[in-house]
Amino acid sequence: MEYFVGVAVALGVGIFTTVAGLDRDRSLYPVILIVIASYYDLFAVIGGGAALRSETLVFAAFALAAVIGFRTNLWIVVVALVGHGLFDWYHGQLIENAGVPAWWPMWCLSYDVAAGAYLAWRLLTEKIDATNASSFGRRIHSYVEAEFAAAKAAELDGDPARAFHHLERAHVLGQRSTVQHVRAHVRMLFWGIRHNHPREVTGQFLRVIGAVAGTWVGLVPEGNTGGANISGFKSLAIPDDLANQIAAARTSVANAH
Repeated sequence: MEYFVGVAVALGVGIFTTVAGLDRDRSLYPVILIVIASYYDLFAVIGGGAALRSETLVFAAFALAAVIGFRTNLWIVVVALVGHGLFDWYHGQLIENAGVPAWWPMWCLSYDVAAGAYLAWRLLTEKIDATNASSFGRRIHSYVEAEFAAAKAAELDGDPARAFHHLERAHVLGQRSTVQHVRAHVRMLFWGIRHNHPREVTGQFLRVIGAVAGTWVGLVPEGNTGGANISGFKSLAIPDDLANQIAAARTSVANAH
């Protein structure tokens, strides 16, 4: 019964917010994720507080995912909702929380998965934008893609050094957008794998993690080219042509608001 009710409530809430127009605001599902994740803290307090520290750490992780998803791409929220459902399934084995009702993990699991599936459907049918259409990441996307295309052409011409140079330019362009920043480092990671460059592979693996965790809060050194041959914390001068493209993207974002 708990599973049925959880699915019914999730779909009911989803349909209601769609009809009412509430899900036009991209913050809706990130907020739902935060609220859902907070309940285990409430139960920890009800149960005497012994599990509060552990539950708060888990809550913080899902709250962070909600914020990153809102700031970058709502597919992260889809994954986090389903992930919280899996957490519900194993919760009793991971954390001893005396305040959790016996029916809650099953109800929450079914709600989380159904809500995640409903949001995924809304994203796939393009009823909700996964990313903010007026964001810097969307505005800079075409310039980043041009550098990726140039890198691919250089690889096909047998010039890996020139290909990596274009990946560096893509990194400079997109490093203020979490999505574009991560894409640049992932391309560099695969470049290192293709060309048997262990230092680059290791460096890019760490930089992918750093880009995911730090870009959305502004922890990026301006002009850094992103390769393992330079400190990830060093700022560099931005070439004039790239500076103009970044300025154009920022201007269009400002005008959109």
